Amino acid sequence: MVKVAILGFGLILLSACSVVLPQATPTQPPPTETATLRPTDTATATLTPTDTPTSTESPTPTLSPTASDTPTPEATPTPTDTPTPEPLTITADGSVNCRYGPSQAYLYAWGLSEGDSALVKGKDANGTWLWVQPHDTTWNCWVSTSAVTLNGDLASVKVVYPQLLTNPAVGPPSGVNAARNGDNVTVTWSAAAPAVDLGYLIEARICLDTYLWDVYYSTTNTSYTIKDPPTCSGESYGQLRVFNKLGYSTAVKIPWP
Repeated sequence: MVKVAILGFGLILLSACSVVLPQATPTQPPPTETATLRPTDTATATLTPTDTPTSTESPTPTLSPTASDTPTPEATPTPTDTPTPEPLTITADGSVNCRYGPSQAYLYAWGLSEGDSALVKGKDANGTWLWVQPHDTTWNCWVSTSAVTLNGDLASVKVVYPQLLTNPAVGPPSGVNAARNGDNVTVTWSAAAPAVDLGYLIEARICLDTYLWDVYYSTTNTSYTIKDPPTCSGESYGQLRVFNKLGYSTAVKIPWP
């Protein structure tokens, strides 16, 4: 009897637990609103630089050349690598007159004894006179190549035209004129004031055959005739000086015809 009562009570309890609960009606989500763009709106938002950083390409740096990039110049030989040529000298073959210019028309300036030496500084255009500095002087004068021995090659000596030393105490010539007669040009001038060893020097460039040559004439007269045929392509010219025991005057240009 007791078992029946317990079983009955269990059935009642089970029936109570089997009560069906009402189903919840699903709630529909609220309709999604579609945004209507105003005329001022833009469908695609414009990003400011702070919105989405745009990658900026960094410029490729310019590399400065390094020591290895720049070729190293080859070493330039120093002057000491080339031997310095020995200065040319002359030795006097006997008693030699060293003159103010490259001709016997010039006054005596210095004397060399046999065996004396001099340093060679240059030569005239004809290569027949050398401009030298005697061993016992500090200035230069001219010697004939026929009277000395050159210790070297004449071709290596440069041509020079040094100015003639003048003395302001010697006045220049006046009344200088020239006239042509065929191949001959006669130069005339006024007499200079009397002086010891008074004379006149003509330095000219004249035509010989088809070439111009430098020539020098000394005279005590007040005129001189020079042969100068007009067969050269260049122009002849000349100048005149007075000289005496004091030296030479400045030159006056000859109006060459």
